[in-house]
Amino acid sequence: MDTVIELQRQTHEEIERFERTLASVLSKPQNTLQTRLQIEHKAAQILDRITSRAVALNNLYNDEQGRNAEIAAISTPQGDGTGSTDELSEFYGRLGRIKDHHLKYPDSVVGSFELELAALVDESIAEGEEDYEEEDRKL
Repeated sequence: MDTVIELQRQTHEEIERFERTLASVLSKPQNTLQTRLQIEHKAAQILDRITSRAVALNNLYNDEQGRNAEIAAISTPQGDGTGSTDELSEFYGRLGRIKDHHLKYPDSVVGSFELELAALVDESIAEGEEDYEEEDRKL
């Protein structure tokens, strides 16, 4: 459903969000060896996701034929067969396809990436809280 250019934009955004998440994970206090190991494992998971998204992004950029076709489709006015051209016909055609998709799948999850990112952050926060609770019980 998404176009090549939109997929590239989304991938750039995902990489940037993963980088921000990585920075927040690495900035957490590392009081114990166990906490430090957990943070390092979480950072490794995030780096793996960044790497996979970067490879996918590189593949999208290497597909010059699809990218050039997409740019040509959105930059040239399309005729309606009667000899007149409508500069917004491509836009309205895509808008119609988007509306049809949302009518067909009204309950689809929109923010699946946000859910994945929240799970990464919440999981590391929950692990850190458990460590602090265990240390408090020992004292």
